[in-house]
Parts: sequence; C-alpha cells; structure tokens
Amino acid sequence: MNKRDPNDIPDVFVISDLETLKAVSTSFRQKLMQLMAEEARTVKDMARELDMPPSRLYYHVNQLEKHGVIRVVDTRLVSGIMEKRYRLAARAFRVDRSLLAAGRKQDQVLETMLESTLGAAEKEILRGVQSGVIDVSIPSSEPGAIYLAHALAYLTPDQYRDFQQRLQALLEEFEALAQRPVDETSISTGMLVAIYPAAPQAE
Repeated sequence: MNKRDPNDIPDVFVISDLETLKAVSTSFRQKLMQLMAEEARTVKDMARELDMPPSRLYYHVNQLEKHGVIRVVDTRLVSGIMEKRYRLAARAFRVDRSLLAAGRKQDQVLETMLESTLGAAEKEILRGVQSGVIDVSIPSSEPGAIYLAHALAYLTPDQYRDFQQRLQALLEEFEALAQRPVDETSISTGMLVAIYPAAPQAE
C-alpha cells in the first residue's frame, strides 16, 4: 500500500499548455475534478456518486492524471487489481497568461477557456433549476436563489483596474472558503466572475 497525505497539495496549479487546458475544459471532467476536490476518491467511488458504470470514467480520469491535474494519493490491492485513490493536484487552477500571447493559437485558447467557464456555469445553473436546488421565484439575496446580471459601462483605465482588483480579491476570498470544513448548513455554491473591454456594438 502506498499513501501520500491528500491534504499536502499546492495552492495553485498553473495551466501552461493548450492540451492541459483542453483536458480540464469539459463539463464532465470538471464534475470529476469537483468530486476529487472534496476528498480522495477511487474511480468506483465517483462512478457510484454519478450513477454510471466505472468504465465510462477511466479514460477521463487517465487524461486528468496524464496532464498532472489529479494525483494518486493511495493505492491498495483489491481482488488482485491495483485500486487507486485520486485527489486534485492543487486547490485552485490558473491559466498561464503566456498562453494568450499572439502567435500561440490565441483564438483557440480563448475559445477553450470560454467554453469551459461559461459552458460549465450554464450546465450547473440549468441542472440546479431542474433539480430544484435553485429556486428562481425567491429574492436573489436568499440562499437557494440565483443572481444573474450583465451590464456595460464606460470606465477610465483607473476605474477598470480598480474593479478588476476588487473582483479578483472577492474571487480569492470565495476560493478560500472552499478550504474550510463543511457543515450541515453549507450550500454548494458556484461563482462566475468576468470583467472585459467590450467592443463597440454595431449600429
């Protein structure tokens, strides 16, 4: 039996190549990553959680392990077969900004990032509404509600930097909460943050 401390992981994993970015960008793999963020799990554990056969998970888990996104923290022999328990390789993931540099498949990187971020959020919201976890009939400030907004404004460069820094600080505060113990009153909560220069709309 081989064991590693599942809690002894870096704070940040920097994604520095397009293939790794693609590996973590499907909503299904992000669901697997979420499960392995909560605690170390075997493929069979996750298959049971998702109510599907383990055979559907092995390829995706292997791809995540291949790109270093998850790691093996424990192995044991079960009926002659080596069983592995996996955990995320870091507490948070960031994309290396050099991937967005000109001449490095910029459009493909941006498309992958948008599909990953916006697509995952869309699926989580729709699944929440369909399952009754999200109640669209109650005020957005109440637990169980959803708050969605989109706005455009004209900002000075200083105002833009100020909003970006405050949003980044808020996101880091939110991510820090994920490291705290969960109790029976805790609600699994998603957060989507974006600020960007908007191209002028066509007349």
